[in-house]
Amino acid sequence: MLEKLVALSIRFRKVMAALLVVVLVLGVVAARNLPIDALPDVSSVQVDILTKCGGLSPVQVERTVTVPIEKALNGIPKSVEMRSVSRFGLSSVTVIFKDGTDLWWARQLVLERLRQVEGELPPQASTSELAPPSTGLGTIFKFVVRSDRHSAMQLRTLLDWEIGPRLRSVAGVVDVNPFGGELKQYQVVVDPQKLRARSLTLTDVTSALSAASVSVGGGYVERAGESYTIRGSGLVKNEADIGDVVVRTTRDGPAVLVKHLGEVRIGSALRYGVVTLDGEREAVSGLVMMLAGGNSRDVVMAVKERVAEIENDLPPGVRIEVIYDRSDLVGRTLKTVGTNLVEGLLIVTVVLAIMLGTVRGAVVVALGIPASMAIALFGMHLFGVTGDLMSLGAIDFGFLVDGPIVILEGIIAATAGKELMGLARARAYEDVSKLVVKPVAFAVAIIMLVYIPLLTLEGVEGKMFRPMAITMACALFGALVYSVVFFPALATLFVPPAKGHGPKWLEAIAHAYERMVVGAIRKRVVIGAVTSAALVVVGFVFSRAGAEFVPRIFEGDCVLALQRPPSISLEEAKRLDLMVEKIVLSYPEAKKALGQSGRAEMALDAVGNNNTDILVPLKPMKEWQNASSLEELSGLLKDHIETEVPSTFVSVSQPIEDLTNQLIAGSRADVSIKIVGKDLDTLVPLSNQIGDIVRGIHGTADLKIERILGGPMITATADRAKMARYGVKVADAFAVLAASREGLRVGDVYENERKFDLRVVVPPSRPNAEALSELFVETERGEAVPMREVVTFEEGDGPSVVKRLNRERLIRVDVNLRGRDLVSWVEEAKRKVGEKAKLPTGYRLEWGGQFENFERASKRLALVVPAVVAVIFGMLFLMFKSIRPATAVFLLVPLAATGGMLGLLGRGMPFSLPAAVGFIALGGVSVLNGVVIATAIEQERKKGLALEEAVARGAAHSIRAVLTTAAVAGLGFLPMALSTSAGSEVQRPLATVVIVGIFLSTGLTLLVLPGLLFVAYKGEPVAEPTDGRDETDTGHQTLEATP
Repeated sequence: MLEKLVALSIRFRKVMAALLVVVLVLGVVAARNLPIDALPDVSSVQVDILTKCGGLSPVQVERTVTVPIEKALNGIPKSVEMRSVSRFGLSSVTVIFKDGTDLWWARQLVLERLRQVEGELPPQASTSELAPPSTGLGTIFKFVVRSDRHSAMQLRTLLDWEIGPRLRSVAGVVDVNPFGGELKQYQVVVDPQKLRARSLTLTDVTSALSAASVSVGGGYVERAGESYTIRGSGLVKNEADIGDVVVRTTRDGPAVLVKHLGEVRIGSALRYGVVTLDGEREAVSGLVMMLAGGNSRDVVMAVKERVAEIENDLPPGVRIEVIYDRSDLVGRTLKTVGTNLVEGLLIVTVVLAIMLGTVRGAVVVALGIPASMAIALFGMHLFGVTGDLMSLGAIDFGFLVDGPIVILEGIIAATAGKELMGLARARAYEDVSKLVVKPVAFAVAIIMLVYIPLLTLEGVEGKMFRPMAITMACALFGALVYSVVFFPALATLFVPPAKGHGPKWLEAIAHAYERMVVGAIRKRVVIGAVTSAALVVVGFVFSRAGAEFVPRIFEGDCVLALQRPPSISLEEAKRLDLMVEKIVLSYPEAKKALGQSGRAEMALDAVGNNNTDILVPLKPMKEWQNASSLEELSGLLKDHIETEVPSTFVSVSQPIEDLTNQLIAGSRADVSIKIVGKDLDTLVPLSNQIGDIVRGIHGTADLKIERILGGPMITATADRAKMARYGVKVADAFAVLAASREGLRVGDVYENERKFDLRVVVPPSRPNAEALSELFVETERGEAVPMREVVTFEEGDGPSVVKRLNRERLIRVDVNLRGRDLVSWVEEAKRKVGEKAKLPTGYRLEWGGQFENFERASKRLALVVPAVVAVIFGMLFLMFKSIRPATAVFLLVPLAATGGMLGLLGRGMPFSLPAAVGFIALGGVSVLNGVVIATAIEQERKKGLALEEAVARGAAHSIRAVLTTAAVAGLGFLPMALSTSAGSEVQRPLATVVIVGIFLSTGLTLLVLPGLLFVAYKGEPVAEPTDGRDETDTGHQTLEATP
């Protein structure tokens, strides 16, 4: 089959050349339409359910809202995990589904289950809402609305009703989440003394206001052949309308109006979060979220265009200032990938010209790179792979030209010095190509096969590395197609026979190598023993070098996560945030500082006042003065802030890293130790004990024990006996409490298209339990009774948050590492925690975070890699028809791994999954070189030479092909290994393994393999020479072709 394709290629060579142009043009079109992002989206398929709970305490929220919702969602098809957070006034439940589950199907299923539980929730709970269908890469754009002429309420209103809706209309934007400022509402501030003076109750006021703003339709009437629509408009429009609402009418006096009972005003809603900017002031911010599966580059460009349009329509003095723009990272990452690929292409082309001794031949071989990439782009579209750092950054152009190199090497060796034109050249080239196409196809197929283990990865690691494997497999398939279909045609058209057998220096190397092979064969036992010992020693040292999941990618910005005591107020948190931002901006590395304490009205992240995120856009690293890496800058900022700002714990992350970790594991840390059980009073001391144990382990940088207890509370408990005696309803008494701060919602006020809450507020005189107890509640007889007579008030502490995992409570101990690899830290932590911490019955530990991803990937690869290795060995056996030469070639894999291990050790890099990809690629190249050498030796044996001479000559004839493939494969990765630009952290381990591994393993291959094959072929019968019209030397066989 392959030989027929070669024959067709050469016969219709001009057609094939034209077809290649079409493929290249279509590749350009595919590249322009490829979805682009900085990194692959590793978020799980999940649905977040948010329920506002009208001022309920965390334990009340858990008991009355979270638990019923969890019960309804329990066992939902394809779900794998459920976690929840219950905070003051908010329940957040997250359901994680199996990878591959359709997100919209999952959301629909969750909504159906939620309908079942609606009647079980307390009246304070609003209708549960689903968070926008976004992902960890969904946060693409963040901005603030600024003005020196407008108030925080005016700016927030502009964001809610002008800026936000226009940005939501951009294709690919799923939501714009406003945060900060003051949310406008109309308030009726009732004076309890005036209520009592007129014998009115709070219920009288709320009922009157609820009935006072009505809009109805009355159908239509017909008159004189026309239809008149009847509508009733009784909506209140402003403070005056609200003040004139009648609460009670009397026969012998004027009506009692709302304005007689208190003040009507425009106020701000009770805030649960605050935004600060640059240590100077409060701010109003907006977060643009991208729809799951969107193209971030295109969406951000469209958002920026829309922002420019909106700014032209804003009131004078109002401007939109961009704080975070994903396109910056996308651009820098793509520049890294593009630069490395272009430099790799140039290096490969130059190396080919030097090694092959023919510029035309080098160009035709190098054409395989764009051809293979075009086919790879088609495959990426077919399999839905996004173009990003992982999918495009691991391609080594050297791998894509190995097949054409071997074919061209055969053509040069067979036709050197011969005047071949027209049909004679075509026949000669066809014969050579037919002889080598099968081993070339086998070798490329083996390289493709070594990427199969990556396709079996699951979870985060699967989402990260499957696109890489798919892209590389498609590119290798394209390389195979080019080698078989296009290259023979182009070589026949454009590459004349060489005048000699190649550069003189290569011929000298080949002669010297032939003599060296003879010596190596005779000392094969010594060489084998030394090599084996070196392999054992390097493997032993490397096994203790540590490991990590994936190197941390520098995004160009950082996020400071601040944790404070649960009792902190929002105003105090704001004051401390401004202090922190001033410290941050004292470092020349920082451009801006945007702080967010607490949560927004649409609480995508269920946090309290004690949690602050400060986004710090950074200058380019070349402008840094105080630090040379993010790790170093993180340490400086952490030490400075924790020293200067009281009661503040700092951990440092990055925007995408932070959100992705939060979505995947519910934690933002490298390692999250989850202590799961039922009783908070048991979980809290356990978490403190485990935190103390791991705090002293080398490498612990940021250790955060979740502060669950210590949230100050005023608990009001109904005294039912007294309520019965006075005739007070529980609902009436607690309505007064609800109105005391958050207010009772009684309707809406419309300002054209804008709608604002109308609330009734009865503020206490002082912010304490005593003042609340002095509020009055009305009895059924119309009498006013102080709250203290029917309700018991008590100040104390309680849980500030209750977190749950799969319907059990938990507390996390989160750890970020610095200066140590992940795996060795976790192994030591597990051992020490197991020795010192004794868990009660019913309590357990779960180790999550990045370590969990690495552990799962390691277990999966441990199962799959041996199976793939067995398949590769089987392919070698089918090729050589003998187990002994197949074994000899297969033994090159551990030799190649030795070089890769030395490369990582030399650069001080721990083992990681990108390094594992490098080892996979390295194994494929070593097998390819082994196949080339073994095939050449087999051809020499067919000439009837003595075994030692056949091995020496065959190895020498193949040295140019081996050195060329090794040089292009190794040097093609050189730009990645040396790069320090955005995203290069992931590429460096992979490139280091391949470069050092290839050059060291190539030397070992040339030294060790001839001896192994000598032993393998000893006593083996020689296969019959291949029948054919001509006998061709491909570096393996001699051709006598007629001109």
